[in-house]
Amino acid sequence: MSHDTLVLLAKTFGPIWMLGFLLIVAIRAYAPSRKAAHDRAARSILPQEQSDG
Repeated sequence: MSHDTLVLLAKTFGPIWMLGFLLIVAIRAYAPSRKAAHDRAARSILPQEQSDG
């Protein structure tokens, strides 16, 4: 393979791969079925409330 062929492959399949990866991440991030996991992760960084009652 020549350098020009490798450059062509990188310029063709690189953006396609990155777009596919972006779509997978976006679908997983905004999927309604993952809402519980996201809520749990959001609350995990907050300190636990202690009841003094």
